[in-house]
Amino acid sequence: MNLFYKLLIPSIFLPLFSVAQGNYKPGFVISVKGDTLKGYIDLREWGSNPTNINFKSSLDKSAPEKFTVSNISYLEVTKVIAYKQFITSISLDETNIQKVPDHRDTSSRMGNVFLKVEQLGKNVTLYSYTDDIKTRFYIYDIQVSHLSELTYRIYFVPNNRNNVSTVSQDAYKQQLLMIAQKFDTYNDNLKDLLEKANYDDEDLKLICRKINNTSDREEEASKIKKPFVRFFADAAVGFNTINRTGTFPLYNSAPSHSSITPKISAGINFYPSPQVGRTVIRIEAAYMSVNYETSGNLDYQYNSDLISNFSFVQHNFSLTPQFQHNVYNSDVIKFYLNVGLSFNFSQYTGNTVYDPYTHDTYTNFSGLNDRWLSVPIKAGVILKNQLEILLTYIPPVSVSDNVGGTHQDFNYSLNYTSLQVGLGYIF
Repeated sequence: MNLFYKLLIPSIFLPLFSVAQGNYKPGFVISVKGDTLKGYIDLREWGSNPTNINFKSSLDKSAPEKFTVSNISYLEVTKVIAYKQFITSISLDETNIQKVPDHRDTSSRMGNVFLKVEQLGKNVTLYSYTDDIKTRFYIYDIQVSHLSELTYRIYFVPNNRNNVSTVSQDAYKQQLLMIAQKFDTYNDNLKDLLEKANYDDEDLKLICRKINNTSDREEEASKIKKPFVRFFADAAVGFNTINRTGTFPLYNSAPSHSSITPKISAGINFYPSPQVGRTVIRIEAAYMSVNYETSGNLDYQYNSDLISNFSFVQHNFSLTPQFQHNVYNSDVIKFYLNVGLSFNFSQYTGNTVYDPYTHDTYTNFSGLNDRWLSVPIKAGVILKNQLEILLTYIPPVSVSDNVGGTHQDFNYSLNYTSLQVGLGYIF
């Protein structure tokens, strides 16, 4: 079985590294001269607004073309995400409560950047810009072709009790109110929304929809919506081996045993950037049983013909948070690599030995761990975002503590490893 692992694991994992490439999705770019180029854009999980993108006119093996804010004015991954180029003022004050200053900071810089399109409309368009300082929102007045940052500041000031208090400047509410009045869309409902509005994309998009007289249904139809959370269920077959090392209190016994057992699991996938879907945080709960058996002579016996049998069945429940990355990521097929940390909770049956010499039965013969950790490594294929074919490898990990067993003066370890092949479904 060890040779089988050594040959099979590289044959599965190495090809996946070879297919790691861009995440190209249908889209188009508009050059600064106004030319439209249709093709495919390498969609990334941009934590900050991108400064450049990779573009291909066709999905072949040719090298991608790189575009930046200096040569394109607009880019869009169809019904997923869009950015427009602007030269604009960018505020530099902190809004992280751990970093805010003790004064009102109005510093800014001019930058040539891609602004993310948050909400389009006939009157105004909402944009955002994120860097390592904060996220800012911008409003674009289509009637006068004017872009301005929606102002939000937070800072500390001294108070009458000789300490400091937090002050927030919510100028963005007044800015939006004036724009709504300009387009004659201000009413009591919008007034209530503005008073309660936080400086975030959800609240600001809602207000802009009201200013644009855009329905929620129209907004939903403009983009492909993908869920942040999906459930999954897997069924697998495990090829398990328990190898023994050290001095075991059953002489002349086989040092290893293999078994084939089923495994069932279910859990939740979290997608930090669902429109891209390249990174997945997975939480999995699973059950699997593993058995071990061997026979030999007890340590003090003089008659080698007296054979004792030792066996146990491990019933294991595990909870495994995992990090998964799709090295190849398309809507038709995905190849992924996955690593996790399993918290294992085990119960055992068996773990007894009968002594044919004294006719005694030893219970709790081996000290078996009821809690232990393992590091599963996975590779898999996902077809059409639903059907999953997976391979899991669990490197050797000890499941025994000889101090807890009957024979505490022996130093040995029972090391478990497993290769699991399975099918799954993502709901």
